[in-house]
Amino acid sequence: MTIPLMTIGAFAQASGLSAKALRLYDDLNLLRPAQVDEGSGYRRYDPAQVADARLIGLLRRADLPLSDIRSLLDTPASERPGALRAHLARLDRLHRERRDLTLYLLSRLQGETPMTLPPVQTRVQPDQPVATLTLHVFVADLPAAIKGGMQTLMDHVTSQGTVAGAPFVIFHGEVNADSDGPIEICVPYAGAVTPGGDVALRVEPARHEAFLALTREQFEFPQILAAYDATCAHATAHGTSVLRPREVYGYDWDGAAPGEPVGDVAWPYQPAP
Repeated sequence: MTIPLMTIGAFAQASGLSAKALRLYDDLNLLRPAQVDEGSGYRRYDPAQVADARLIGLLRRADLPLSDIRSLLDTPASERPGALRAHLARLDRLHRERRDLTLYLLSRLQGETPMTLPPVQTRVQPDQPVATLTLHVFVADLPAAIKGGMQTLMDHVTSQGTVAGAPFVIFHGEVNADSDGPIEICVPYAGAVTPGGDVALRVEPARHEAFLALTREQFEFPQILAAYDATCAHATAHGTSVLRPREVYGYDWDGAAPGEPVGDVAWPYQPAP
């Protein structure tokens, strides 16, 4: 016996989704109707689709992005728990970051020091020829973008010349959930290196820097914000900021023992006369 199709209203009531959501999921190719009338455009659904519709509704309540839901629905049933565990891990990480950031902001607003930092140091950097890669990236993708971009630059430089200094990342704009920088990954080089692909070459000008060498714990977000605050305050107290802040990777990140530095936060400035 043929089971009759359901109108969008009946299907919405059975699935718990609104007709507006069902139209959106159709447009996104996430949940297509079993039939669309060519003349009227009326959507009709197979009752067997109710289970998927309810699953989509629950996944949205779990804050799973629509693109990830599409991937999950295309995943074999046996592999879906693993995909959800990965989503849960992301949610846990985001919750910890938001909680820690809120605590950091509370400390700032109360005039407290969120984290004990060593004294800010200063150094003079000569001008440096650098191979660079400029990327627009949101905060969730920042670590992977830096790692991948750094490897691209290292491979490019070492194929033609030599790395001549600590790699660094310049933050030309805010990187958060709404702003994508850009960031500029830089690798100092020596030799007859030429540009290619997305890799550009330029000279980073000489500068004074206020900097802090940070441990792995201090380098974590949002703890690292205290280092940006401290170096910015030192730079502006002793001169004029002329270049954008950066993170400098001049240590053995993977091999550093607890308490040893893994990187610097540096804020360039022009000393006051």
